[in-house]
Amino acid sequence: MRKMKLLVIAVAVASLLLPLAGVAAARADEPGAASSLNRALDYLKGRQQSDGGFAEPGGGSSEQLTSWVVCAVAACGQDAATWRKSGKTPLDYLARRAGNTSKLTDLEKDCLAVSSAGANPRSFGGRDLVAAIKSRMGADGHIGDLVNEHCWGLIALAAAGEQGLDSSRAWLEARQNIDGGFGYATDSGSDPDDTGAALQALVASGDNGRSNSVVRALSYLQFCQAPDGGFSWQTDGSNVGSTAWCVQGLCAAGDDPASDKWKRSGKTPLDFLSKMQQGDGHYKYTNSADSNPAWMTAEAIPAVLKKAFPIKAETAPVKARTTPTNTNSPTTANTVNTSQAAPAASSAQASAPGQAAAGDSTPATSRGTAPGGVQARADARRLNVIAASSQEKTGRGLAFFLVLCGLYLLLVGLIYMSLRLFVT
Repeated sequence: MRKMKLLVIAVAVASLLLPLAGVAAARADEPGAASSLNRALDYLKGRQQSDGGFAEPGGGSSEQLTSWVVCAVAACGQDAATWRKSGKTPLDYLARRAGNTSKLTDLEKDCLAVSSAGANPRSFGGRDLVAAIKSRMGADGHIGDLVNEHCWGLIALAAAGEQGLDSSRAWLEARQNIDGGFGYATDSGSDPDDTGAALQALVASGDNGRSNSVVRALSYLQFCQAPDGGFSWQTDGSNVGSTAWCVQGLCAAGDDPASDKWKRSGKTPLDFLSKMQQGDGHYKYTNSADSNPAWMTAEAIPAVLKKAFPIKAETAPVKARTTPTNTNSPTTANTVNTSQAAPAASSAQASAPGQAAAGDSTPATSRGTAPGGVQARADARRLNVIAASSQEKTGRGLAFFLVLCGLYLLLVGLIYMSLRLFVT
């Protein structure tokens, strides 16, 4: 009878402790990626101005930054038209400025943002952004004067659903350097930023992700990757802007930036980006510099989600709720897609690290619809990655449950033995 009483007491005590184990289990399976993205979006909401645009701390609304934020919002599966401040949306802000935009990279950036938001780039703010970009296209398919301009022009046109970009893709392939990378201009040495952009442009314009050009570009990026998992250009160490563009290039080519292939000293590019996120949700430019936090955050979000440009928001799988921090935002809750970057940070020009530059060094990134077969293959690759991730999480959950059961039984045994010693 005494043994039975002891066993009952042991089970009762263990039952009281079981909820604590359940809390620990729930926290272990908490969607950390969703929490991270929610904080990043909340930070960006705090940077929205009364005119609908977005600004860096201490500055006024910027057309370039606003375009980047619209792309980031689309990557999360949200509608930029619901992001309101004083009744104005980011698209309202961009539309008011569309008629005065003349710089090619600004036109490309606006076209990418508008397309990713689901608006019509052929009639936006009284302007045909697609026609404006195509007016800068040469007979051989090249867009603008620089490789950088050409890449983002290709992505912008693909975002708008333009077809027949083969000659433009061939022009870009011919500008690949001997080391496999791409540079800012036709006579520039390779850099990771423009190589990441070129990978997205190649696939957006019809490359199947397995061409010799893509394979060589990926090899170049492997050579450039730093021991902390990130990428750098014009900075002493890895920076968020360069890493974000490279991650998107890898994703465009069908590579998983979280795989062992992209580990250096046990760290992936996504590990580096995660490390750079700060407590308020924004992403720090480098370990030693915190320049243009809003811009960096907008560039980091699509990379963290493992989404290359152009983005098709309707393919977003899982969503998690986040509470808006903007007092003038709509009452409907915003959502973050948990499936899957500031001018100088991703700049291909010689501007100071982290310093906001205009136009050429700040290409916009937002692919809308890639040519049919290419988009289908890209979607299939994305679904495979999501399925594999889901299976991996299920396996981890089962293993954790079995360990928890073992610990529970061990706890019951220890309590029983302890009670026997004290009672007898």
